[in-house]
This record gives sequence, C-alpha cells and structure tokens, in this order.
Amino acid sequence: MSTHGSPLRRTHGVSAVNNSQPLNTIALFGARGMLGSVILSALLDSPVQGYHPRITVFLRPGKPLKRNLADHPQVLIIELDYFEEGTALAQHLRGVDAIISALSGPGISAQYRILNAAIEAGVRRFYPSEYGFHQAYRAPGDPGGRIMPLWDEKERFAEHLKLHPAVEAGNLEYTFIGVGDLYDQPTEPFWCAWTSDRESYEVPIVGDPNARADWSCTRDVARYVVATLSKPAISANAYLNFPSETLSQHAMVELFRKYARGRKVDVRHFSMDEAHRFIARPQEAPQQIAMNSSFPVDFYFVVKSIQGSGTFRRSRWECHWDLFPEVKRTTFEEYMRERFGDPDEMIV
Repeated sequence: MSTHGSPLRRTHGVSAVNNSQPLNTIALFGARGMLGSVILSALLDSPVQGYHPRITVFLRPGKPLKRNLADHPQVLIIELDYFEEGTALAQHLRGVDAIISALSGPGISAQYRILNAAIEAGVRRFYPSEYGFHQAYRAPGDPGGRIMPLWDEKERFAEHLKLHPAVEAGNLEYTFIGVGDLYDQPTEPFWCAWTSDRESYEVPIVGDPNARADWSCTRDVARYVVATLSKPAISANAYLNFPSETLSQHAMVELFRKYARGRKVDVRHFSMDEAHRFIARPQEAPQQIAMNSSFPVDFYFVVKSIQGSGTFRRSRWECHWDLFPEVKRTTFEEYMRERFGDPDEMIV
C-alpha cells in the first residue's frame, strides 16, 4: 500500500494477529486530556459508516471524566491506578482489541506498565501517545543536535515497543500517528490566541513569518485514529502521518484578521536569537508565556523556532491522507469560519 507513490513506514513480517476484522473493542487511556477527550468523542461518533466500537475508558481514581458517560451503551468506565497496578490491569484488558494511549507528561512512563499488561491480556494493537513531529534542536554553536526531554521519552518508548519480543513474534502490532502542531488547543491561550474570546489579540510569531509548517486540527487527528482502527490491515505496524494543512505563521495571522470580525489582531514577533536565548534561559522569557501555557517555555520555543526555520513540515510523500478518505482535513480557514462565523455576515 502506498500514498502518492511513497511506501508506508511499515515493518513487514509474519503476524499472528488477525487483521481481517476491525478493532472493535478499544481501551482508551488519557481520556480526560485535551486530545484524549476528542478521541473519545470520535470513537462515539465514528467517521466510518457502520463502525461503532465498544470503549473501555481507564481513569485513575479521583479523576472522573468531564462528561457523564456512565450509562452509555458503548462505554465501560474503569477506575484503576494504572501507574501502579499490573495484574488487575491485565485482567481488565482481556478481550480488548486495541489500546489507544493519549497520555501526556508523567503519563508517558505509564505506557511501559500498560504495554506489559496488554501483552499478558492478548491485546492485538497498541497506539502509543505520539501525535507529534519529533525533531532535533540545534542552537548556535552546538556541536550537534539535541532532542527535547518529552520527545526523547516518546522515542525511547517507541524503540521499546517496536523491538519488543511480542511485536517481533507477530503477537502484537503497533500504529503511530504523526501530526503537525495542533492549532486549536484551548489550553494554549498564548500560542493559540484565537481559541480564547477577547476584544483584542496578540499572536506570537517566531523566526521567519513566511516559513511554512505542518498544522493539525485535533478533531482531524481523532477521526483519523478511529478510521485506522476500522481498517487494521492498512494501519498495522505503520507510521501514519496526517497533518491537516501546511501554512505559514503570516498566512494564519492574515486569516485570523479576516475572520476576527472587528477585533484587533496584533503580532508579537520573536527573532530566532530571542528564541534561542529563551530556550537556554527560560526565566528570561516574558512571564505571561509560562502563565498561559501548559508546556515549559523552552519546549514551545524549540517547536516554534523549528517552525520559523521552515523545517517543521514533512514531505508530502510522507503524508498518508489518501489511505482513509472518509476523514476530511480541516483547513485553518475552515476552523476560523467555524470559530468566528462568516466575515461577510453583518454583526448585529
């Protein structure tokens, strides 16, 4: 299977897993998070006709969902400290076809325990918490590149998963989903200013404003994950990349201004020199950044500096849009129209 003439990044070999049937019973970890909650919604409102999986939502004790699904016919909620429990977790995973991890932060390390339990329970597929685009960061004067701790932790788990004896033997498969920077993160009011309601906005731009970068809509990512579950033969042991759009920071600001409906939209430009300085010394960055972001200051400046260099994008030959045509990509302009309405409509 290929897309635009380029082969998937796939591990070929003999598999004991039966891929003739969809992955119909899903265990979801991280359902309370920003992306995990959207994946849960996509599982409940599937983009694939006729595909309606059963969902087991694992929650840590005292961490309830933000919506009441206790009586939903598709959903089973299990409260369990999967950071600690191993045997009990494996028991609850019996009969599960696929695990989706949308864990973040400290939750990434819990994936090792979840993976062990999955193998013990006979789970067919594991989706690790990926949903990104890992790149080396190179500061002026560096003898070589370096990788951010969060990306490194994900890479370490990816290596562990891919080379695990259960995967090598064909008893467990994996699927990695790569995306662009998520442009619709309500938890990032500084970097995604348009997600909040204000009378005026200041949009940060780092580096070259005309450099193009990969972006993704969380809803697109979630629906793509669900589509891959419905066709396991296509998504087995594969890295599937699904950016929604490749667009420059300047183009995004102009679209924002078009749809802001009279609100003031200014730009706050950070040079590459400033970005490198704030990465090295985060305490010198404007305090409002740390106060309005769930990520460390240095992490996001690394991401934005790579975007501003023009290399935060994949070759179109590495993108797998056409494998699941039922998932439509949401352009940033479509998101702006949905968020603020048609700019030609009169404001009453």
